[in-house]
Amino acid sequence: MDIAIVGAGISGSNVLKSLITHPNFQADDLIDVYEPRHSLGSGLPYEPTDDESIMLNTSSDVLSVDENNELDFTEWLEHHFKEPTNFEQLVSRPHYGKYLVERFSPFYTHEQVHHVQNTVVDVEVLDAATKEPADDTQDGNFVYRIKTEDGWQDSVYDAVFFSVGHPEYNDFYDLKGTENYIHNPYPMKEKLANFDNNQKISVVGSGATGVDLMRFFMSNYELEQPLTFYDLKEPFYCVAIPYEKDDFTYHLTKNWVEEQKEVHGGFIPLQVILDTIKDDLKQENAEPMAVYNRYKSGTLDVFRKAFDMKDQELAAVQKYAANSVPNLPHLYNALSGEDQQEYMKNYYQIMLFFKTKVPYYSYQWLFELIDAGKVETVAGLKEVNVLENGRFQFVTEDSEAEADIVVNATGFINNIEILTKHSELIKNLFHRRLIMPHVNGKFILVDWPQCRVLNQQYGRMDNLFFLGLLIGGTQHENNDAGQTIQQAQYTAKAFMDER
Repeated sequence: MDIAIVGAGISGSNVLKSLITHPNFQADDLIDVYEPRHSLGSGLPYEPTDDESIMLNTSSDVLSVDENNELDFTEWLEHHFKEPTNFEQLVSRPHYGKYLVERFSPFYTHEQVHHVQNTVVDVEVLDAATKEPADDTQDGNFVYRIKTEDGWQDSVYDAVFFSVGHPEYNDFYDLKGTENYIHNPYPMKEKLANFDNNQKISVVGSGATGVDLMRFFMSNYELEQPLTFYDLKEPFYCVAIPYEKDDFTYHLTKNWVEEQKEVHGGFIPLQVILDTIKDDLKQENAEPMAVYNRYKSGTLDVFRKAFDMKDQELAAVQKYAANSVPNLPHLYNALSGEDQQEYMKNYYQIMLFFKTKVPYYSYQWLFELIDAGKVETVAGLKEVNVLENGRFQFVTEDSEAEADIVVNATGFINNIEILTKHSELIKNLFHRRLIMPHVNGKFILVDWPQCRVLNQQYGRMDNLFFLGLLIGGTQHENNDAGQTIQQAQYTAKAFMDER
C-alpha cells in the first residue's frame, strides 16, 4: 500500500507514527511525506529554533504524543531542563518543538518513509482499477495522484492524509505585501528581528498570537514607545483564574456522551447537556450565566477585578470549559440539527468566552506592562490605512494614531472561497469539487469521527482524509494541540483497523 501524508507538522507526524506502529502496517507499505521545509515533526508554531520567549498556553500534561503515557512530554522536560517553565509557569514553544522532533525522528528516518521536500498544489482522483481519471459514475474505489510545484508525481496513492497545518492569516485591511507590514509573524526570531527601539510598533489583534507578540517584544526590545494592540472589540481574552480546590465535579466525558446517545436514540438533547453542566457547577457553587454576565463586557478593568480577587466562581466555570475541550467535537456532533443551530445561536459565544483565556501570570505581566506605559490597548478599530510617507494610520471610533510597523495577529481564514485566493492547493481541490464548505462557506466538510472527505462529486471518500483547523465545522473548536494529536492518532488508527 502506498500512502501520502501532506504536511509534517504535529498532525501529519502523529498520522505517520500511528500508521507505522499499527499491527496492520506491512513490510511492503510505503509512505511519502510531502513537506517543503527541512524541519520535520514540529510544524511552524513549534519551530525548535524560534525565540525562547514564545510560550505554550496549554499545560504540558496534555501534550504528550505517546498514547500510552500522557506525561511523556512532562517527563521529557524534567529530564532535559532544570527549569522547564518560565515565570509565567509556562513551557516555551521551541522546547515543545524539540520534543516533537526527537519523538518523531525515528519515524521520519524509517526505511519505508520518504520525505518529498516540495509543496503539494493539486490532487487527481483516479479509478483504482483503470488508473484513469475518475468521474461521478465510478463505484467509489479510488486512488490518488499528487501534483507538487515541480509537476505531477509518478506515484499513485491508495490513501492521502491532508495535514496542512494552519491556514493563511486573515488580512482584513488589505495590507499584505506592504512594506513594514508583517502578515505572518512566525517564526518570530526571523520575522521580527531587525526593528529599532525608536520605531512605533502596533499589533492588529490580541488572541494567542497577540500574547506571543507581547512576550517577544517585551523580552527582546526596549521600545521607546508603547507596543499598541488594536482590536475590533476589547483586546485580549479573559484572565485564567487558577482553581484552588483539588476535587471537581464533571460528567461530560466521552463515555457519558456514548451512554446518553444510547438513552436518547442517537442524539443528546441540548437541554440535557445544559442541565448537566448546571448541576455539575452547582456542586462547585458556581452559576455559569451569572459569571458570564459579570465579565461579558470583556474590558481589562473587569478582568483586573477577577485577577485581584482570584474569583473562584469564574475559575470553576473555566475549569469546566477546559475539561470539556477534548470532548467538544463529540458533544457537538451528538446534537440534532436544530439543537446545533440553537447552540450556535445562543450558547457558542458563552462557551468561547470561558474556553479562550490568557494564563494568570501572563495577565499579571500584561497589567504590569500597561501600568508602566510599555503596552497599551485600543478597542473599536475601524480602518488601517497606508499613508504616503509609508507609515500606517489607525482609525478607531473616536481616535486616530500612526505606527511605523504593523504586525498581524488577527487569526486564520476559515472561509473556503477566500482561502482559494491564498492557497493553490485549496483552490484546486475546490475547483475539482474534492472539497466543499461545511457551513456558511466555512471549513471543509468531513465525516465524524474518521474525518474522511465528503463531497457531492464522489460522496464519502474512504481513503482521503483532512485534519486540522480547516475541519473546525465538524471537529468543533479544534484549535488545541491536544485535540490535534488525538484526532490524528484516531484517524490513522481507524484507517489501519479497516485494512
